[in-house]
Amino acid sequence: MNTSAGRRHAGPSAASGADSRGTLGKGWITALAVGVVLLLVVVVAGTVAVLRDDPSGRWAAGAATPSGSVSLAPDPSPTPSPTPAEFDLDALKLPTIESVMPWMPRSGATRLDDLPGTVAVPKAERTAVWAEPDVSEAPSFALPSTQYDYDARWLVLRTEGDWVQVLLPYGRGALPSSDPGSVNGTAGWVRGEAVRVEQESRSIVIDLSDRTVTVNTDDGQTVVPAGIGAPGTPTPQGVSQVMTVTMASNTGLSVFLSAQSESLDTFAGVDYAATAMHVGVGQGQAISNGCIRLTPEGLDAVKNLPAGVPVMVRA
Repeated sequence: MNTSAGRRHAGPSAASGADSRGTLGKGWITALAVGVVLLLVVVVAGTVAVLRDDPSGRWAAGAATPSGSVSLAPDPSPTPSPTPAEFDLDALKLPTIESVMPWMPRSGATRLDDLPGTVAVPKAERTAVWAEPDVSEAPSFALPSTQYDYDARWLVLRTEGDWVQVLLPYGRGALPSSDPGSVNGTAGWVRGEAVRVEQESRSIVIDLSDRTVTVNTDDGQTVVPAGIGAPGTPTPQGVSQVMTVTMASNTGLSVFLSAQSESLDTFAGVDYAATAMHVGVGQGQAISNGCIRLTPEGLDAVKNLPAGVPVMVRA
């Protein structure tokens, strides 16, 4: 019985021991496999982390540069400054009231409100004038510091960087017989360093409908009657400026404007047809060759204005 009992006891125990050994073998294999998988996951994750921290990996992958980081792209080359053209200021030609300069630009101002309210005063005896604001090109001519007995002051049309565009005090863009619309408004560019820009609040408004001249100064406004151009020789409209105040052979003391007739190439034996304000008969009438005829009191209101004061002639 003891032997039988031992066999019966040993049978299940032996079977149990065999099953236990089989079960443990499978468990170790499974654990080993899981461990290998985990190890591979750790290795891959570490590799990815290294790649993420590697700048060369980022650029190779085409990733955007993080905000605040320094770009590796080279700085663009600076735009070289233009080389100034050489010129002899003293050798530049000086235009006159007879000059015709079709290559020069024209003013775009049609009202006093289009103007910046300034004038340019030259600093030297000669000031170079360009057709375009470009130092790589030679200037077209020079303007002197005096213009027909008057200290030069030029009406400023606009500024561009260190350039100043001014209304030329005399000369025409074309003859009336060839292009009446291009006669007046001739402009030019001067270097900002060559002039002193000053405020100018005074102005003259010539109203062709009312046939009056309105003088605006810091002391107030003065309105005087005027005679204007006849239908065949009308007073030119638009923005001009006081050019000079001087004696004329046929009109006496006159305030000459930068505008000239748009219907006459010449006048009274000279090669220009300047528009002026002077004493004459016919206030309230369209009677002149384009000039503005004033009473002596009317001339007193304008004769002391300096060059560069803007003049607006409107219909």
